[in-house]
Amino acid sequence: MKAFQSLKKNWEFQEVFKKGQSYYNAWLVLYVCPLPEQASQLKVAFCVGKKLGTAVRRNRIKRKMKHAFLALKDQVKSGYKLIIIARGRVEEQEYARLCRSLQELINQAGLLRS
Repeated sequence: MKAFQSLKKNWEFQEVFKKGQSYYNAWLVLYVCPLPEQASQLKVAFCVGKKLGTAVRRNRIKRKMKHAFLALKDQVKSGYKLIIIARGRVEEQEYARLCRSLQELINQAGLLRS
């Protein structure tokens, strides 16, 4: 079974942006919105804007972010929709720094299990 489902529909993104809460640091932005109907699910989307480079570079950044999230997935509470957006010079950051940055945001949002 997959660790999480992907957000794919435009209306799901819009719902998270409108109803959700945002948290940010120098490298990432995290949008969080609770899932009312199925509390045991976790839906996640990884986004990288065109300002951060070509398609190859953007996909590399997305893979890095996804890998960092997978390392933390067991610690994240379910029942939420998450959108993780890369910003700045995230590509130049080491993987360990990206993991710490993502963990800080998830902790700030109150989604880490004790």
